[in-house]
Amino acid sequence: MCGRYSLTQRLEVLEEIFKAQARALRLKRAVYNIAPSQPILAITQEEPGAIEELTWGMEVGRESQPPRLIVNAKAETLEQRPLFADALQYRRCVILADGFYEWETRAGTRYPRYYRLRNGKPFAFAGVYQQTLGESPNRRAVIITSEANALVSQTHDRMPVILSDPKQWLAAGDPKILKPFPSDAMESFPVDPIVNAPENDTEACIRPCQPKELPLF
Repeated sequence: MCGRYSLTQRLEVLEEIFKAQARALRLKRAVYNIAPSQPILAITQEEPGAIEELTWGMEVGRESQPPRLIVNAKAETLEQRPLFADALQYRRCVILADGFYEWETRAGTRYPRYYRLRNGKPFAFAGVYQQTLGESPNRRAVIITSEANALVSQTHDRMPVILSDPKQWLAAGDPKILKPFPSDAMESFPVDPIVNAPENDTEACIRPCQPKELPLF
C-alpha cells in the first residue's frame, strides 16, 4: 500500500514536465509528508491540461455510520470492485509525487524508508477519483497499487503504480499498464522516524539517516 508520500518540486517544474498548467491551487509549497485526507495535486481525465487540487482518500460507508477512508486501490481488482469500476472508466487521474515511504520493522519498532527515482525527477501515480456532492463538493482520489518490484518488496509486498506515460493512463485507462515500476530506475534509503507523525512536514523527513542511527535487529 501507499500511506505517505512527498511532492517537493516547484510548480513551474511540474508544469513543464507534465505539460499542464496549475489552476486555482492553495497548495503551492513543497510538501514532504503528505498523508490521507490532505490536499494533493493531480491531473484528471476530464482536464488533462490542468494541475488541480483533489483530496486523498475516498469516503465510503452507509448513511447511518461514519464514513471509512480508502486511500489505495489494487490494480488487479479495479474492474471487479463497484467502488472503482465506474471511476476507472470516467474518472481517472494521475497524482503528482517525487517520492514515497514504506516501513520496515526492527526490534518491534517501525522505521521508514524513502523511495524515489534515481534521476530525482517527479513522477505520477495512477489514480481514480470520486466526485462528492453536497454543500462542499469535492473530488477524492485513491492511489492505485500493484505488486512490489524487487526493491520495494524488501519492505512491503505492494507499491504505488508509477506511470511511465501518465498521458496514456488519462487517455485510455488500460489496466494492463498498471505494472510495478522497474526497480533499477529507483533508489531507497532509511529516513528519520519523525515522518511517522503526519504533522512533521519538513525537509528532514526525506533526509537520509546514517545506518548507525538505526538498530540492526
